[in-house]
Amino acid sequence: MQVEEYFRSKGCVVTGGASGIGFALTEALLQAGAVVFMADRDTQALATAVNQLSAYAKRIHPMTVDVTNQEQVQHLVEEAAARHGRLDVLFNNAGIGGTMPIEQATLEHWRRIIDINLWGVIYGVHYALPIMRKQGGGHIVNTASIAGLIPPPFQALYCATKYAVVGLSESLRFELADEGIYLSVVCPGNVATPIFGTVKPPEDAISPEEAAKITLEGVANKQGIIALPEKYRQIWRRYWSNPEAEERSLLDTARQRRSAFQSKGTYY
Repeated sequence: MQVEEYFRSKGCVVTGGASGIGFALTEALLQAGAVVFMADRDTQALATAVNQLSAYAKRIHPMTVDVTNQEQVQHLVEEAAARHGRLDVLFNNAGIGGTMPIEQATLEHWRRIIDINLWGVIYGVHYALPIMRKQGGGHIVNTASIAGLIPPPFQALYCATKYAVVGLSESLRFELADEGIYLSVVCPGNVATPIFGTVKPPEDAISPEEAAKITLEGVANKQGIIALPEKYRQIWRRYWSNPEAEERSLLDTARQRRSAFQSKGTYY
């Protein structure tokens, strides 16, 4: 199915919508004719993003939302459904990175990444499902990572949350299929977004716009796992088809990252 055909006039919620993949998704959805409730915890970034998308002012609704706050996520989902008349697609996109040696990880690091990357998704799913069941269908799109399909070393915290998001999404995909509620989980490789902080993104990083384009095509075609770009789809396939070779590759990556971190303070 074409992206425009699938999303035209649909009511969509996008968390983490003011930057990175979230902003690119919002823009692409608006271009496809959707009505978008763009949520982000950064009020200033949200205002800037809305200004950049002023050509779609009638179909964009900004909402300041911290996805770690259960009540705020509930209000976002229910308000979007009430204002548009239904909730067609929920993009649980907000997330943070987490690359560090495990010995540097504190319990506070664990709590923060789990609260944002996992609980933020759980809250969204929890409040969207009753609405979608009542209206007879809908689509939930959870952003995980390629690190939810293969385990890059020095990313144990990140992998823990992203593997959980993949498992949650895939389990619900089969459980809810007969109710007309679709689940997709997006698993990007390197994308040039603020998730890298002050570190320059890796050379193979694709643009958020490309990531959004591939994502929406996959969602429109009701794909379960949307791994992107092609390079990372191939890595994922090799990981499951030839695990011994990929284990050697991951061990090499661990040694390279350890050496890079010790000498440069960065893994890239």
